[in-house]
Amino acid sequence: MPDSSVTNAHLQLQGVGVNFGAVNVIAGLDLSVRKGEMVALLGPSGCGKTTTLRTIAGLHRSSCGRITVGGRDITQLPIHERDMGMVFQSYALFPHMDVARNVQFGLKMRKLPAREVQARAQRALEMVQLAHLAQRKPRELSGGQQQRVALARALVIEPAILLLDEPLSNLDAKLRDEMRVQIRALQQQSGITAVFVTHDQAEALSMCDRVVVMRSGRIEQLGTPTEVYERPATAFVAHFVGRTNKLKGSVDAGGTLTAAGQAMKAHGRLAPGAVDVLIRPHRIGIALPPAQAGAQERNRIAGAISSISFVGDLVQYGVRAGSAEFVVEEATQRHRAALPVGSHVVLHWSVQDTLVYPAGDA
Repeated sequence: MPDSSVTNAHLQLQGVGVNFGAVNVIAGLDLSVRKGEMVALLGPSGCGKTTTLRTIAGLHRSSCGRITVGGRDITQLPIHERDMGMVFQSYALFPHMDVARNVQFGLKMRKLPAREVQARAQRALEMVQLAHLAQRKPRELSGGQQQRVALARALVIEPAILLLDEPLSNLDAKLRDEMRVQIRALQQQSGITAVFVTHDQAEALSMCDRVVVMRSGRIEQLGTPTEVYERPATAFVAHFVGRTNKLKGSVDAGGTLTAAGQAMKAHGRLAPGAVDVLIRPHRIGIALPPAQAGAQERNRIAGAISSISFVGDLVQYGVRAGSAEFVVEEATQRHRAALPVGSHVVLHWSVQDTLVYPAGDA
């Protein structure tokens, strides 16, 4: 899928392929990243996102295609000549060096003057708010602090591209949320071009300017977080980026959509055949009958609550409706009790939120 939406790209992959023996891991990948942009490579395990990142870094050699940075062809260059800063999932800090020397390492390898090495390392540690821990060893730091040291070490060399390989996966949920904000702020503050690999949709959507959803070594969709979430190009994207209810359905020769045993409406013209209908749980309203207002704008189906799960900020209802089982998410409210199991309800959702794809696409 050529990325024709970006001109004057800072990082560009053109027809890049990667083979591991007889296995084709990446197939003809085209991707353009603007200067100062942060782009996420998002997808399930084995989709090729980390291989793509490591190929940009020079850790894997491409079997075909071309990689350029600022118009300079780096396809055949060794790792140390590519001007990349990389933050690994494991942080990869040197355990025998203190924080300051870890951050200084890349500068010393470039044989910069000692005074410049110390000054730049100090600025980098101040940027990640760790200057006061410069003399500590990695084992004396928390996971979040080690992550920031790794980030400072990557940024201090002022690379052309910052590559982040699932850097938050080893952190607990609360710290992960904090680090999302910090990494994004540092990337915007420095103005560096960054590529971020993750399998976590929340990280991709909240941290990045654009999201590349990958599947089996190819780009399934590329767009802004809003575009990918609100207008998924395929059922795979809709299912992977966010939670969905999946209904089996069909479209007849006249364009009428049927799912869960009843006629429904969807936006746009539908091609006849078997289809999958996807509806996001939080886009479904749940009400006691009759709830008929605005019937022309919304799909409706009657059902009964079969289960309830309290998830702090959400109540998740299981609802048996027609021939399908729905999951419905509703924000909790302090003074409103959840509807009890067995309640007869009406589910309703916007025609715009009724996503229809050819059957089996996901």
